[in-house]
Amino acid sequence: MLLERGYDVVPVEGVFALAQTATREAPDLILMDVSMPAISGDKAVEIARRNQSTKCPIVLFSDRKPEELERLARQCGAAGFIRKTGNGDKLAEAIAMYVAIDRRERVPT
Repeated sequence: MLLERGYDVVPVEGVFALAQTATREAPDLILMDVSMPAISGDKAVEIARRNQSTKCPIVLFSDRKPEELERLARQCGAAGFIRKTGNGDKLAEAIAMYVAIDRRERVPT
């Protein structure tokens, strides 16, 4: 869905490749699935933030309830969350919002 809307998408095979991929690719945003086999997405965000492996926003991605996602995002240091949807336009809009916020925050005043 994101490729169709002009986004470059770099899948990461497992959380352990996250730091290396983030350093190599310098992404504008990391969309982190909460439910992964080896480690939960919120724990992966905690590790990435602690190791400072990326400065870009990391956004949790899940179909869990918004209240739970908000709590997880706050606890782990994620920029926020996006609920899974089959609507590519809504997903792209949410991603664009996080990228725009990050760019505004990085502009020197």
